[in-house]
Amino acid sequence: MATIPPDTPIIEDPSPAQVADLIDQAATLIETDGLEVGDYWTRALFQPYEPGMPCCTAGALAAVSGYREGIDAEKSFVGVSDYDPETGVSEPDHPHLVMAAAMKALGFREAEDLYDWSDNAGDRAVVAGLRYAAAQIRAQAGGAA
Repeated sequence: MATIPPDTPIIEDPSPAQVADLIDQAATLIETDGLEVGDYWTRALFQPYEPGMPCCTAGALAAVSGYREGIDAEKSFVGVSDYDPETGVSEPDHPHLVMAAAMKALGFREAEDLYDWSDNAGDRAVVAGLRYAAAQIRAQAGGAA
């Protein structure tokens, strides 16, 4: 079963082993509770995440990292930038380390690519992809030691 921490986002930088563990927990969450298509979790913008809700890949990664609100997941975890219409400038995207590591291990440069994959791959492929990403991160960390 996935470990779902209380509504306390992980803000310090976790080690590669901790990142891999969180990615594995996200896979377990999807395997156990189901894959959500089209949103982080059911009614993401209107209802906080609660254990047992199906999640997309980004939503599962956010949930196991302590994020409960859809807006927090969007801004602080996924790192979607703000656009200032007065200046025409977008803030650069800054995904959380867990999100960034999962994206890199899965070969995605943009959150939209991860969303599209998650929405189209199916739950088994998503779970397998996340397990592969976690193993890849562990192997790279072990090789760096």
